[in-house]
Amino acid sequence: MNKLILSLSLFFLSFLFISCSGQEGTAEQMGKKIDESIYSSKKTIDEVIEKAAKKIEEIGGTSQGPAEQMGEKIDETVESLKDTMSKTFEDAPEKIEEASDTLKEKADAVDSGY
Repeated sequence: MNKLILSLSLFFLSFLFISCSGQEGTAEQMGKKIDESIYSSKKTIDEVIEKAAKKIEEIGGTSQGPAEQMGEKIDETVESLKDTMSKTFEDAPEKIEEASDTLKEKADAVDSGY
């Protein structure tokens, strides 16, 4: 058991000394290049987003175009339809009850006539 612990300790110590050497390996160099590439890409993306935001603000400041006016008209029409449908569904039970009463009256009139 002691030999196993001693062997593992020597292995990890040798690994520690090798990894702490001042020379950069290919993996470390590649890692740094990847980090630089990611940072550069992130910076470029941030610049593009900033430019796009400025353009959107500029466009937003202009008057409404035909598509936006049409969109507003569609929104108004949809709201009107919703209101009409809502009112129709609210009134439906009363109308059904009135029709039912009328049918009962006619059925009673027909029954009493026979």
